[in-house]
Amino acid sequence: MDKETKFEGDDLRQHDPKFKEPRFSQYLKAVSQLDKLAKENYGKTVLELAVRWVMDSGAIPLWGARHPDQLADIENVFGWNISDEDMLKIDEIVIECIKEPVGPEFMAPPARK
Repeated sequence: MDKETKFEGDDLRQHDPKFKEPRFSQYLKAVSQLDKLAKENYGKTVLELAVRWVMDSGAIPLWGARHPDQLADIENVFGWNISDEDMLKIDEIVIECIKEPVGPEFMAPPARK
């Protein structure tokens, strides 16, 4: 996904404030920095880092796959943990990059007409 990505059809991201400027650029910047941290410190992808972060935070992740092949990398989230130092670094990246975060108030699709 990049700044030129367009969401069409019934894609809920058309209405999600995270995918509208200026937030979209902020979230993309955070993802880029988190991806770099994941690769350099763990040899993992940002997706694997995100799922591991959920697990290391004490929650149970829900892997939102639409197709079986999207589960191919699920094994890469097991057998390692994010260091305390990197957990703090993740928080710093998010705070630095995302000036107006979107919270849980946007968790459902818009009402149908």
